Amino acid sequence: MSDRPEDTLSAISALDAELVAPSLLHELRQPLMGADAAIRLLERTLGTTLRVEEDWLILRAQLERLGEIVHEYEGLLRPGHAAPLPFAVGPVVARAVALLAHRVRPLERRFGVVRAEGDRVGFGAPGAVVHAATNVLANALDAVEAAAGAPRVQVRVLPAAAGGVEVRVSDEGTGIPPEARERLFEPRFTTKPPGRGTGLGLHLARRLMARQGGDVFLVGEEDPARLPWAVTEFCIAIPPPPSPSPPARAGGAP
Repeated sequence: MSDRPEDTLSAISALDAELVAPSLLHELRQPLMGADAAIRLLERTLGTTLRVEEDWLILRAQLERLGEIVHEYEGLLRPGHAAPLPFAVGPVVARAVALLAHRVRPLERRFGVVRAEGDRVGFGAPGAVVHAATNVLANALDAVEAAAGAPRVQVRVLPAAAGGVEVRVSDEGTGIPPEARERLFEPRFTTKPPGRGTGLGLHLARRLMARQGGDVFLVGEEDPARLPWAVTEFCIAIPPPPSPSPPARAGGAP
């Protein structure tokens, strides 16, 4: 066993990390439960008028999303994970967009959502798609807010060539430097200025999607489905539901 002080400090730091993350999630859950109870009380007191106000609905959705985030991070810290299930991708993406309505709204016609006909069905965890879509879309909004002119953002829900569903997020923002593209999914790597990014969003989004067979990746310029005007385009790949097993044949010789 090493007696070097730096080794001891490193071991203590690792132990702190193991203890702090679950403790922080536990502490966050308490005020979230209190805030949720307060919101429900206000809705009962003020009636239906409050429940249809757009700003109130945004606040309600943000609070629900905070609860989901705590649950997702708890899942990352636990062995095993919930069983995947089939789900309609379009409504899940619509929810992710709604969570960022306060940032999307100022873009007006420069923002669009395109969904292929019918509700495309993916397989996995809807919460992971919400997490990935909100992270990728928030990055796109950051990029266009920093760009000159009137840059666009578009979200598309498309059938994947190999089966499954793709959620494409395209923007005309400031772009990603070539030297940074290989490191985008590294933990704690960010191209944003101090205080604007932790370098964990894309890393965790890909990790959550990969647990159910999906992926998050930067779309190359040679991709035929990439929008020609896009400066940057990300894809969230969602696998298709498994094919149903054929019925078992009766035993015995014909």
